[in-house]
Amino acid sequence: MERKKITTIKEIAKVLNVSTSTVSRALNGHPGISPVTTDRVCKVAREQDYIPNRAAISFSKRRSYTLGLIVPEFSEPFFCSAFTAIENIASTHNYNIMIGQSYDDMETEIKIVKKFMNHRIDGLIISIAKKGSDYQQLSALEKLNIPVVFFDCVSDRTDIHFVASNLQAGLLKGIHELVAAGHHKIALINGPAALSASRQRLVAYVKGLKEHGIELKSDFIVATDLSREGNLSALNKLIELNDPPTAVVVFNDYVFLDCFGVLNSKGLKDLFQFISFGNLPDWGLFEHRPFGSIEQFPAEQGSIAANILIQLMNEMSVEEQAPVRCFQKYVDSDIIFFRDSAKVD
Repeated sequence: MERKKITTIKEIAKVLNVSTSTVSRALNGHPGISPVTTDRVCKVAREQDYIPNRAAISFSKRRSYTLGLIVPEFSEPFFCSAFTAIENIASTHNYNIMIGQSYDDMETEIKIVKKFMNHRIDGLIISIAKKGSDYQQLSALEKLNIPVVFFDCVSDRTDIHFVASNLQAGLLKGIHELVAAGHHKIALINGPAALSASRQRLVAYVKGLKEHGIELKSDFIVATDLSREGNLSALNKLIELNDPPTAVVVFNDYVFLDCFGVLNSKGLKDLFQFISFGNLPDWGLFEHRPFGSIEQFPAEQGSIAANILIQLMNEMSVEEQAPVRCFQKYVDSDIIFFRDSAKVD
C-alpha cells in the first residue's frame, strides 16, 4: 500500500499563493491575519488533512508540551481518579502526559525523574514515595526552570508548590461518631514516622481525643511500614494489650483490609471498629467494611495541581524564572460512614 504524503504548511501556502508565515499565523489564530484569510487557510488545511507538527511547534516555542506525572501505583483507585482529572486539564491546554510509577521506592522515583529530564518535560506533578524521596533530584528540575507541584503525599519543605488533603477535618468527625457510640478506647495504626501524612494523622488523632477528654495512651499508638507484615505486626500489638482498644484508626483502607482479614479468620471480626483513609470507590462490593473511611477527593486534588502547574509554566515562560511565591492548597477531607451503629457491646 502506498503511504499517504503528509501535508505541510509549505504546501498549503503554495495552494493559496501566500507565505508560510501567513499560513502558520492563520492556523494559530494570530490577530494580525484577517478573518477571510484565516478561513481560507483553515479550509485548505481541513481538505488536505493537515496535522500540526508538534515537534516543530515545540522547538519554536521552546516547550515540549509534555508534563510528567509520578505516583506510587496507578492500580490504586485514588491515583486513577487523580490522573483522569489531571489529564483533562492537560488536554485542555494541549499538553501530553508522561507517567511513571515509583511503587513507593525512592530509587525508582529517581530513575523516573531522570528519564523525564532527558525528555525535556515542561513541568512535573508528583505524589512522593512513602519509603522516602530524593528532594535533591527534584530540586535539580527546578534549577532548570521546570516547576514541580506535589500532591497527596507531599514534602515537608515550606518552599514548595503543593496540593494536599486536610486530613484533620474528616478524622475529627470520625472520632466524634465513635465517641457518640460509646468508644473511649481508640487506638491508631499509623504509617512510617518519616512521612508527612503520618504526622498529620497523629496530630489529628491527638486533637480528636483531647476534644472529648480522652486520655492519650502511648501503647495505643503503633506504626506500620505499610507492608502486609508490618500491618499485622501493628495489629497484634493492640490485640495483645491487657486492656485493648475497642476502636482503631488505621493509616488507609489497605491497612484495614489486611487487619480485618486476619481478625475475621480468627473469628474476631467484631473485636474493633475501624476508621480508615481513602474511601475506596468499590466498597459496595465488600461484605465487610470499616465503620467509616475518610474521603480525600483525589480528582479535586489532581485538578488543582494541574491548574497550578499550568499557571507556573505560563508565568515562567514570560519571566524566564521561577515565581517567588509558592502555591499551597489544602482540600478539606470528609468521612463516609458505612454502618448505622458502632456501639460498644
